[in-house]
Amino acid sequence: MAKAQEAPLRAYESYSKRMSDHVAIALVVYTLMLIFLVTPTIESNGMSIFPYFVLVLLVAAVIPLCRNLERRWQAQCATAHPDDGLETQYFADRLKLWVAAIAIPAALAVLFTVF
Repeated sequence: MAKAQEAPLRAYESYSKRMSDHVAIALVVYTLMLIFLVTPTIESNGMSIFPYFVLVLLVAAVIPLCRNLERRWQAQCATAHPDDGLETQYFADRLKLWVAAIAIPAALAVLFTVF
């Protein structure tokens, strides 16, 4: 009987860890998409290091946002109760994270191709 009561608690406590894992994997996917989609579309007339400099700036711009998301989930999991509806918030934040990780490089690739 005790094991049945502990299972939801473990899943509840692991939201911050699960979000941290998603953030790490999303950053890797975001960076790979920047390397393979965006960097080839950036024209560099004279400076061959310019596309890589832009790549570093784009990754550096997203890291603080991802860290804030992780901190928010650490704080929520530390203060929330299992009945607070964290599953819905977790699903929404995870969806936003993955849409951003895929859509931002795709939009930048289109932007650099058109302009």
